[in-house]
Amino acid sequence: MTASPKGYPFESIDYDVGQMNTLHGHLEDAIDEVESMQLVLRNLTDNLEGHGQALDRVKSMASDVAAQFTPPTARIRRIKGVVLRYGQAVEAHGGKANQLMVDVTAAQTALDSAHTEVVLAETELSTWTRSDDYRSWSAGEETATSSSTLLSRDDRFREAVTTAQGTRDRAAEDLADAWTAWEKEFEAWDDAYARAVASLARVDGGYVSTADAPSLAALADADSPEEVAAIWDSMSEAERARIAASYPEFIGNLDGIPYEYRIAANVAVLEEASKTSWGEPRDGEIAALLSELKDHGGVPISLNLFDKNQGTAAMLYVDGFSYDRSQFIDPLTGITNVNVLLGGMLTELGQFGNWGDSARDFNDAIRDQGGRSATIVWFGYDTPNYETVGLMDQAITGAESLTTFLRGLDHAAPRDAVTTVVGHSYGSTTAFLAVGSAIDNLGVDNLIAVGSAGVTDRPLGDDPDAHVDYSGTNIYASTSPEDMWAKKGRWISDAAGPLPGGSHAIDPGSIDGAVSFDSNGGYGPNLDGSEPTPEHHDGIPLLQTPGHGTHSEGDAPIGFTGFPGGYLEEGSESFANIANIMASGQPLTESGGYGSDDWWLW
Repeated sequence: MTASPKGYPFESIDYDVGQMNTLHGHLEDAIDEVESMQLVLRNLTDNLEGHGQALDRVKSMASDVAAQFTPPTARIRRIKGVVLRYGQAVEAHGGKANQLMVDVTAAQTALDSAHTEVVLAETELSTWTRSDDYRSWSAGEETATSSSTLLSRDDRFREAVTTAQGTRDRAAEDLADAWTAWEKEFEAWDDAYARAVASLARVDGGYVSTADAPSLAALADADSPEEVAAIWDSMSEAERARIAASYPEFIGNLDGIPYEYRIAANVAVLEEASKTSWGEPRDGEIAALLSELKDHGGVPISLNLFDKNQGTAAMLYVDGFSYDRSQFIDPLTGITNVNVLLGGMLTELGQFGNWGDSARDFNDAIRDQGGRSATIVWFGYDTPNYETVGLMDQAITGAESLTTFLRGLDHAAPRDAVTTVVGHSYGSTTAFLAVGSAIDNLGVDNLIAVGSAGVTDRPLGDDPDAHVDYSGTNIYASTSPEDMWAKKGRWISDAAGPLPGGSHAIDPGSIDGAVSFDSNGGYGPNLDGSEPTPEHHDGIPLLQTPGHGTHSEGDAPIGFTGFPGGYLEEGSESFANIANIMASGQPLTESGGYGSDDWWLW
């Protein structure tokens, strides 16, 4: 179960009463400290003995400073009140909602069991009514078994069906009641959260104006990109422009806000951040993103440079689109293909250059096949390192973020556009978890894994018996025979035994219905469209992927270059197959075709 009948996410509400109580206490201490300072300053003003111009200036300054402490004290009191009220509400309603999740899960299990009993009872009745004894008895013919015995048997089977159906109906009612009870508490918590957001938005008029506070609170409380979009559409154009300019960090990362406004907001944040030296790696990351914006046509559709773990961002590259800061233009108008590229282990913002090259190369390849493409490089999660790549923790967090992002993208993209998500290494672990956990397919038509670190069969959520479901999405996968890291990633998680959050030892190419394609070099189709052979191969030569790298890293540790043929590098067989899947749904080359090389090329 991933959602309630009303569509609320069926997830545990995370809160820590102890932390909120501690925060409330610290705010109270802060008020006491500020009031103590005010008292000292007022004592200076009222009781400092002596005369003279200098002394009068000291008294005046002390009085002015004491007065300036009054607004912050009032703001701290308001924040303390918000924390207290929300803490009480989340403990009461959030805690109750979490407890009721057990009842909902138990009721669902009981209903599933009741459904099974109905099927068994109906099957037994059907078997009985198709038996020779039944046909003879019901036709009034003589039978070896007495009529009273057969009548009793018939009654027993029919009563079993009636009883099972009654049990099922009561179980369905119990589940409906359990959902209603849970939704009531969830809504109470959700309302308390909305009130807290609205209250915090009004705490300091220096940040949020009274006029903007209701709109910002409504946007923050929206539960889906569709709700965000509806609220945004209800605003006037002047209000939208003002809010985007006034609160760019908020608007630039809110799924459901049209991309043209998110781009403008994130450009403003990025350019403002570039005016300050933050040290490495932040300065290098900002420079890389600015280079993509100014020199290569990439535009930021999400941006969080100062996340506690690592900076995150998503850059959009659109065939034929140029950013114009003087007007809001939807960059996805007229697009036939939308592609999302996800990096894996140790992928960081400073590497945007190579990934931006690949995004533009995919757009060019789709244009050559008659389409118009938009490609997004999504570095939107904290990627693992060598020690954590075997765990699921970062994939779970990343998949939760990616789920919301893809829902927003599905809302923003043209209805008939084909959406393809390409995950490299641990990026495939994250992407497959997001798509496989959703009750829909998040708008993803094609899901491609290259050099996969493995995927899991267990979806997001707390149900240990649930399984991922890729219905509505085509699955493709490739691992170069020279890629040792991908195989090691799957082996580590499998060999390590039970891990927190599960493991990711499944090769995505083994999923039912998955299409495997080659990345070990060869030739494209001949100029006449035929498959290449030793006697006839005049198609484009395609490079083997010489390891785990996306570009020219080979199979050496991250940072080594000079090994052409990476999974996402133009000129490789992997790239050619991915581009053709994006454009037509089929790999370009035949698996194991002429020119394939399973041996190290260098």
